[in-house]
Amino acid sequence: MRVAIVGFGFSAEKSHVPVYRDRSDINLTAAVDPVTARRAAALRQYPNIRVYETFSDLLEEYSDEIDIIDICLPNALHLENIKQALLANKHVLCEKPLVLNKNEYNELVHIANEQKRILYPCHNYKFAPSIVHAAYLIKSGEIGKPLFASFNIFGAGFQRGVPHWQPDWRKDKALAGGGIMSDHGLDAISVAQTLFGGSPQRISAHTRSLNEADSQLEDLAIFCLDWEEKLINISLSSIGSIPKAYYRIQGTEGEISIENNDVFLSVQNKPVQHIFVPTYFDDPGHANWFNGLIDNLLDCINTKNTEPFPLMEAGLVLDIIEKANSSSYNGGVWMGLEFIPKSLQLVS
Repeated sequence: MRVAIVGFGFSAEKSHVPVYRDRSDINLTAAVDPVTARRAAALRQYPNIRVYETFSDLLEEYSDEIDIIDICLPNALHLENIKQALLANKHVLCEKPLVLNKNEYNELVHIANEQKRILYPCHNYKFAPSIVHAAYLIKSGEIGKPLFASFNIFGAGFQRGVPHWQPDWRKDKALAGGGIMSDHGLDAISVAQTLFGGSPQRISAHTRSLNEADSQLEDLAIFCLDWEEKLINISLSSIGSIPKAYYRIQGTEGEISIENNDVFLSVQNKPVQHIFVPTYFDDPGHANWFNGLIDNLLDCINTKNTEPFPLMEAGLVLDIIEKANSSSYNGGVWMGLEFIPKSLQLVS
């Protein structure tokens, strides 16, 4: 498959490109970026690719040589570039969050179905090795029936972009669209879905903007999901100095804890098992997770599955974030969730 990257920033360079370079079934043939220094960076890594200043230039000159458009742009720029790619009859891989609201999501799903193209959001936490292994343990019945989960994700500020173009764009609501809920919140919801399958019925949430007085973006969120007879409590913060993530799942017969590369399985009347699963949550690029995501994308293309799992999950995430904001505004009241995904099963 021939790929063109649109937006050669941090995610493209540190997460996507290293995987493309090592695969024989993916060929990076072009890169688009409005900044000269970033086009030069792409050429240093891939001297034989074509580079373009605008996406329109690529489509006008080189469209026939592209199968997949990989969009690595700031969040608010996703919608129009995805539409342009789909209408050019290309499959689309797009960094998260896919779009900023449910109307945009519904529009893109309709276009993708009309064009019979695959629209695939980069929900990479579904392929984090320790999360995949924990999902296997839960599915195998190791802890009995899951009852409660607690996720605690501590960030160290908003991740900066490349220095050549607005490195603090994630602090700009016009470009980012949302704060920690659109970033780590999306990942936490995706982890919950990967571990348990199905979808939640309601949410209670509190969000705050604490670190910067003039910021319109939340940097703290605490929310609880009522998830098919399970309660999932999620705490997110980007106001710390060291990024850390902890996941704990309790069931009728035991529990699982995840701390970076360490998975601990504790079953009643048995010694605690410590399983080392190289995951490296503190590496912001997460390039070692990206191969699984690409495998799933290519499988969707080969089977003509126009409803890939992460696309269905993206609609659920948008509904949860919208209701979380409403719940917080109303003092944490429980809010029912409306999005009913067509095929929210576990990724195999």
